[in-house]
Amino acid sequence: MRFHVCFMTVTCMIVAMSPASSLADDVSSLRLIPFPKEVKLQEGSFTFESEMLLELPATQADLIGRLIHKELEARRLPRPKLQPRQDFANTLVLSMTPGQPKPAFESRKQIDEYTLQVTPRSIAAAAAEPAGLLCAVQTLCQLIRANTPDRKLPCLTIRDWASIRWRGFQDDITRGPSSTLEVLKREAAMGSALKMNLFAYYNEYQYAFEKHHEIGPKDGSLTAAELKELVAFAKPYGVDILGSQQSFGHMSRVLADNKPYVHLRENSDVLTPAKEETYQFLDDLYSEVIPLLPLPFFNVCCDEVDGLGQGPAKDMVAQLGPGGVYVKHMLRIHDLLKNKYGKRMMMWGDIILTHPDRIGDIPPDTIMLTWGYEPMDSFTHQIEPFSKSGFEFFVCPGVNGWNRILPDFGGATTNIRNFVRDGAKAGCLGVLNTAWDDNGETFNAPNWHGYAWGAECAWNASATDPADFNRRIGGVLFGEPGDHFGRAIDLLAKTFSLPGMNRMFSDRFFQVDFASSPADLKTNSRKLLEVVQPAIKHLKECQNQAGVNADLLDWFLFGAARMELIGRRMKVHADLLDKYEQIHKNPPAKVEAMLIEMQKEIRDLAVAHSALGRRFWELWDRENKPYARDWTMKKYEAVVKVYEDLADRIAQIRAEVLKNNPLPSARDAGLSQPTTKK
Repeated sequence: MRFHVCFMTVTCMIVAMSPASSLADDVSSLRLIPFPKEVKLQEGSFTFESEMLLELPATQADLIGRLIHKELEARRLPRPKLQPRQDFANTLVLSMTPGQPKPAFESRKQIDEYTLQVTPRSIAAAAAEPAGLLCAVQTLCQLIRANTPDRKLPCLTIRDWASIRWRGFQDDITRGPSSTLEVLKREAAMGSALKMNLFAYYNEYQYAFEKHHEIGPKDGSLTAAELKELVAFAKPYGVDILGSQQSFGHMSRVLADNKPYVHLRENSDVLTPAKEETYQFLDDLYSEVIPLLPLPFFNVCCDEVDGLGQGPAKDMVAQLGPGGVYVKHMLRIHDLLKNKYGKRMMMWGDIILTHPDRIGDIPPDTIMLTWGYEPMDSFTHQIEPFSKSGFEFFVCPGVNGWNRILPDFGGATTNIRNFVRDGAKAGCLGVLNTAWDDNGETFNAPNWHGYAWGAECAWNASATDPADFNRRIGGVLFGEPGDHFGRAIDLLAKTFSLPGMNRMFSDRFFQVDFASSPADLKTNSRKLLEVVQPAIKHLKECQNQAGVNADLLDWFLFGAARMELIGRRMKVHADLLDKYEQIHKNPPAKVEAMLIEMQKEIRDLAVAHSALGRRFWELWDRENKPYARDWTMKKYEAVVKVYEDLADRIAQIRAEVLKNNPLPSARDAGLSQPTTKK
């Protein structure tokens, strides 16, 4: 018998799958995320046939049966008959005939540990805990989705376990976009498929509080009923819901002039710690959320608290210092959570890191959330103050999609890998991979490359080569037979360092390009389109071939289309400037024809931006509640008006030319200066 062993080595080359390829040739041809720690490939294969029987634990039969049936249906493979068994705790067997031996399992006492074995006659999985069996099932589902080119699975044995206990990701529901319940459920299920077990939502004000109904917008708030349903939905998937409530800073929407909480301001963004009413107010907010969340942790946030001492706490700050006032506030919240709600406090760690002499004053049962989003080589300076002080902690990297047209895939890859690597070395309790919606227009779907990479890193302590991951990701997320998705991501990652692109911040799309010289516009346009247009082709090919989740690619394609339009319009702007500079050399009849052509090109740009605005509206409604949609629609409308006004200006110039009046300068025509500000 021939064995190939891969102990999570990062040197394996992942090859694109095709019907002619043989999985038995190389462990590296398996497309799995996270990649298992131990894989042994063996001779032979298991063929999916009719009349199969799936024996599985009665307590997990419904979910496990649905997951496996769904994957088989997507691959047009026969579905087995389900046989729930009371004596099959944490084990399952898929075979042609009943009575196959029940798999044995020797546990290392890790909750997510499992074994999975494929032989010519059966597929068997075993674990010590239900969470481990679910992980085995998710691996089996990925094997079916991404590794059955000819209706067969290779014979193999997998032994696998997680490097880090808690592996989480986050949806920001409080900067404008508010995910619908169906989207939140889908995120929880997809996270489970990648062996994540923690799903966090971030909240400042978009919750439908009963006691303080003035806070949450009616058309964009998470309701108590929705939260209860999400918790119940996620539980069978092995996913806990981590709740949060900003409890110090980031409260500007709550403390706005039109809200009845102005008297609780320390400043426009910060609750004052100087009034007892602040703590009754926070207790009110907690009382409507925390009882709905079984997880023993709750995140009170309290990050980026600026301006203590600008309001009622001026005397407190003078007496205790900003660090002392911050600690005093955290102690009040800690005791409220622990004594009244029985929860461990989680808190963002940035503020206390600026007061290292006060770290020891934070209660030791606090779970610290240390965060940072830059692609740094090392994050030990953000970890050691907590690890050496004895705190349990999470490392919190980010997918780097906020304020951007698409996530900065390259920067996020480095940030997540290095932060999780350093956290694992220091014994972190968990990983919380964050997404933020700072500018109020960020979509969820493009975060899934970063979420999946975070799942890979958290499971394997960042031992994976990003190039190997990108060759696997399209098969796992979408069931594509090739690696078009990974290739598209590699290309799109290059856009963030291109000249004239302002690192692809979203505002770059709304910045009209009449300030640069025609030569610069043409060069920058060419460099951008050379990257983006092949990426769009790869995304479309992935979508055409996708067996599952093909709709998620609509959001990736939308971001790429925005980039492409930037490139197209830069070229048009350069051509317009060139034409206009030469227009006076032509006879009047030719001048009129050139102006008509220029006017059409400008109106075409208005139409293109309007079409993307309508697409934004459609994609928004597929993910989010209506609240805040208009914030971004106004930006699209403003750009469309820029081009419509410019087209009207060219029409006026044409009328003047027909009257034998001289042409104005390019600047006076509106062609050589920025018409919107950066």
